[in-house]
Amino acid sequence: MIETEFDIEGLNLAALDNQGAGKLVVGLHGYLDNAESLRLLAPYLQSHRFVAIDLAGHGRSSHRAQGAHYNQVDYLQDLYALIESQGWDEVILLGHSLGGILASLFAALFPEKVAGVISIDACGPLTESEETTATQMRESIVSRHTKSRNKLRLVELEDAVTARCKISDIPEEHARSILSRNLTQDAGGHCFWSSDPKLRTKSTLRLTEKQAESLMRAIVCPILFIGASNSFKNLETVFPNRKGWFLNAQYEQLLGGHHIHMENTDDVGVLIRHFVEQL
Repeated sequence: MIETEFDIEGLNLAALDNQGAGKLVVGLHGYLDNAESLRLLAPYLQSHRFVAIDLAGHGRSSHRAQGAHYNQVDYLQDLYALIESQGWDEVILLGHSLGGILASLFAALFPEKVAGVISIDACGPLTESEETTATQMRESIVSRHTKSRNKLRLVELEDAVTARCKISDIPEEHARSILSRNLTQDAGGHCFWSSDPKLRTKSTLRLTEKQAESLMRAIVCPILFIGASNSFKNLETVFPNRKGWFLNAQYEQLLGGHHIHMENTDDVGVLIRHFVEQL
């Protein structure tokens, strides 16, 4: 895959592109990850064009302006602007975790633009009850107030890898490949985080379960959910409860953790290839 970039509405979105000639698959990574996390799936999409983007504030993409933040609707706005700017009539969306949530939401909002969705270790939006509304908004405001946008902080790659592996089930080699794209280096060889500190602020407001259901029922394209047996996301219990929300959904569970597409790439890749070839 080659490095490329897209300029949309004042943002520069970095991406990896296989330059294929078939139907277009747009890759959307997870929270605090980047397009590198999806690179291993490229060999399974050789008959398609596969463009994996760095979401705003992640990897090598631009940060949002001072005072702007990273709500899900903002990412959806970016995706819409990207598709419109490139004249893409219809896309297949392939997302992991946050990327899977965004893919399903976009398919609900713009069904005419999405031919299919692959959602890895995510089954629709995260939700909260109405009773938590005040708490959610309060915590979001406080977290935004305390975060500095452009505070550069020295970091060593191996220290970052160790820290990431302590708080997640990701294997060290995969953490290293992702984190390498989340760091930038100055002329003196010092490394800094390239991702926006504001990514770590609290969400303003999550959807309620009823709102999530209403949105997911608006999806008309086929959707493939891939769950991981050892993931904290627990899709094996979430999907049965939400299965009725989807018009045409398929669920497959494989052995592995949250980054199952990096741990168990061949099984995941074969599932994805078979799914997209049927669209």
